Amino acid sequence: MLIPAVLAILVAAPLWAWALLAALAGGLALLEFFSMMQTAGWCVSRLAGLLVFLGIVASAYFKNLTIGVVSAAVAVLLMPTIVLFSSPPEAVMLPSAAGASFASLYVGLGAASILALRYESWKPVVLLLVVVWAGDSAAYYTGKKWGKRKLAPVVSPKKSWEGFWGQLAGGTVGAALVALALSRPVDALWALPVGLVLSVVAVVGDLVESTFKRSIGIKDSGGLLPGHGGMLDRLDSLLYSAPFTFAMFLVLPSEFLR
Repeated sequence: MLIPAVLAILVAAPLWAWALLAALAGGLALLEFFSMMQTAGWCVSRLAGLLVFLGIVASAYFKNLTIGVVSAAVAVLLMPTIVLFSSPPEAVMLPSAAGASFASLYVGLGAASILALRYESWKPVVLLLVVVWAGDSAAYYTGKKWGKRKLAPVVSPKKSWEGFWGQLAGGTVGAALVALALSRPVDALWALPVGLVLSVVAVVGDLVESTFKRSIGIKDSGGLLPGHGGMLDRLDSLLYSAPFTFAMFLVLPSEFLR
């Protein structure tokens, strides 16, 4: 039910609606990130982090780099100051300040990149979504049927090398099909390497988020989506892949998926 609604907003709704969706989803993911940190006993200012996050998203919406730079500077300078005056135990001062700054920038950059991609066209956003969704599905079924060799046993015990290859195949084929359906046939040739690279990045993004959870000792970032974990769990690959996607579109031919 959620996927058709997301695609409808992406393709048919005004840009501000997509911006609100990106801000809402990213904000929920960030709050889950902060809850994870608090579970570890760290000091977090949710309000300050959300303001930094919204500033970064606003910089993409208004195409104003200054807002983004100021927001990043606020994150780096404000978070340690808040920790200082909160007087937490000495052992968590550095991880509290560094973690809160990183979380705000990490989620903010991902959400802002998804919004910036939408400025280019809705088509590259569809490409990103299909690469991640198709890759995840292919990894699940391939890993379930043939998975034997562990990909990252310490960080994510259920992931296998067989699932990894399945994800690469699913994401790459998905990217080519999107290009064939939405643009010129020649774009499918460009989409093959794009889909392959983004599939690898999506796997890394998933594993990176797993390291956050593993270091804190939790299985899911939250319980917002029963059976699927939290919002951060659902967005981990997208948040990590979106900046790479935007960077790639800056160097690809100007007609590609426009």
